[in-house]
Amino acid sequence: MRRFLVLPALLALLAPAFAATDTLEPLKKAVAEEVARKAADEMHFRIRGRSLVIAPFRNDPEGLVAAAFKEQLSSQGHFNIVEPSMLREAWDKIVGNDKEAPVTADKAIELGKKLGAEAVLFGRVELLAIDEGRSACDVKIRIVETGSGDGIFIGRFRTDLEKSMLSIPHLQVWMYEKSVFIRVLVWVVALLILPFLALLARETLSEAPPVVPIALVLVMTALDIFFALLLMGFEADSIVKWILLVLALAASIFYNLTILAKVAQLQLPGKD
Repeated sequence: MRRFLVLPALLALLAPAFAATDTLEPLKKAVAEEVARKAADEMHFRIRGRSLVIAPFRNDPEGLVAAAFKEQLSSQGHFNIVEPSMLREAWDKIVGNDKEAPVTADKAIELGKKLGAEAVLFGRVELLAIDEGRSACDVKIRIVETGSGDGIFIGRFRTDLEKSMLSIPHLQVWMYEKSVFIRVLVWVVALLILPFLALLARETLSEAPPVVPIALVLVMTALDIFFALLLMGFEADSIVKWILLVLALAASIFYNLTILAKVAQLQLPGKD
């Protein structure tokens, strides 16, 4: 039994590596991604693939909204996103210290020219509210050409996300609010208990074709992986998380096969 406790111990040791520092971050990302998707869906350009720099948004200190726009515009092929390493520094020099002052098209064009982009996107986050009942994001954006200064897109977009335990972001928040010990404990209990449910169907399994026990192992392993993903908050965005996921898969398959093999060897009452 000791070998079955190695992975839970490893999970407990590495848990801080995948613990969320901001439990509300999944909701922030969800509303930012949705508002960026709405904006990208409304963009219809005759010319696609121009180089674009996305200036840091006003009222977006964590950069979540700007990152969401980069991902959406890049994935939909509207622009080739320019991502210089000194973007923030260059932008701060242009706009100055007044973080509340409106951003003008002239300042945005100056940034675009400085970074050699054909167009520049800039905007302001009017609202990014995350609470228990409803989360919302409201963003104004403009896209202008750096050469001519002509505006090629303007819009204001808003999205609302109502609380629901069926949505992945809310489920992530709920999970991140739980202690690492509780999350690891849930996974370990699920791993240890699930195979023993086969005891309830020993007689049926003994007479079933080989495909049935195989299917049972697959189902139980899928449930183990589900709980492992739940432990991680349904994210596998780092090497550590992928390693843990692979270890969880290997441990669950090995353990499930071992227990089912023991169950198959048990003598059924009244049978030789």
